[in-house]
Amino acid sequence: MVFCFIALALILVIKSDNKAVNLDQTNLINIDSSLQPITSIITGENNVLSAIPSPLFISSNTLGLIMEQEKDNAIIKYTVGSGETLNQISQKFNVSVETIMLANELTSTKVKEGDELSILPVNGLVHIVEKDETVGGIAKKYSANKDEIIEFNELGDGSVFIGDILIVPNGKMPKPTTQSVASNVPQVVMPNSYFMAPTTGLVTQGAHFSNTVSGVKQYNAIDIANSLGTPIVAAAGGQVQIVKKIWPNGNYVTIAHPNGLVTLYAHLNSFAKDIYPGKQVSQGEVIGYMGCTGKSTGPHLHFQVMGAYNPFLNFRVGSRISY
Repeated sequence: MVFCFIALALILVIKSDNKAVNLDQTNLINIDSSLQPITSIITGENNVLSAIPSPLFISSNTLGLIMEQEKDNAIIKYTVGSGETLNQISQKFNVSVETIMLANELTSTKVKEGDELSILPVNGLVHIVEKDETVGGIAKKYSANKDEIIEFNELGDGSVFIGDILIVPNGKMPKPTTQSVASNVPQVVMPNSYFMAPTTGLVTQGAHFSNTVSGVKQYNAIDIANSLGTPIVAAAGGQVQIVKKIWPNGNYVTIAHPNGLVTLYAHLNSFAKDIYPGKQVSQGEVIGYMGCTGKSTGPHLHFQVMGAYNPFLNFRVGSRISY
């Protein structure tokens, strides 16, 4: 909570020096002429708009921070002590060295005092669900057991949706293929009239890591900060898919839209009343309230679009967004 108040104070200071960019409630998006538009989705390690690590999805810098650790299956954050080795740490937590290396994207077993590591509660790895994936397919990909994935992640009937974050018990990374991967994945650029602003506030981080498509990282997310409890609304109408609390998203919601797109809203303080998986929501309907749950240094909304270009990347850091 201390981080939340500090971040809020910084926002209030910045606000006085920034011009507000208003979004018409019915026309969805209007871009201030002084802002530099981005014409295509940013992908690939060498084309990142912002070098700031994502506060949402998996990266070597962000994997592993749990704000609440009341469950045995929670990922924990661990700081390497003086003289500790990766082997000693793996023994301490009863997980393999390989598991720790995968979770932290380490290419070497060398660690030093002060390094922060993400420790999974079981041998395995973390996977973010992509389009058309199933638990069975994920299990096959990582040579894991489908039932173990369902049970460990409390999936009930085994249904998963784009943006689901799963721990894969005893999963093994598949062997790399020689097939080259394109540095850019084609994305649909939606008309400016499709989305409305998902909240009001200050843009505090531009394009950063959101998800992967066929193994290629996408930088299609933006952070919008405001005070705790600021309403979060559906950027477009659709069906609610995920209503869940899990690291690193904290409380988050995903909405599947009729045109095949999926939007994700993370770090919510709480969900709106009667928001549940399967519910149909209208554009502008309140789905939750801004918070700093999960991996977050202050109250903000992490908003991302999967399947199309996120038009809010057109806003520079420091710009204000409103309905």
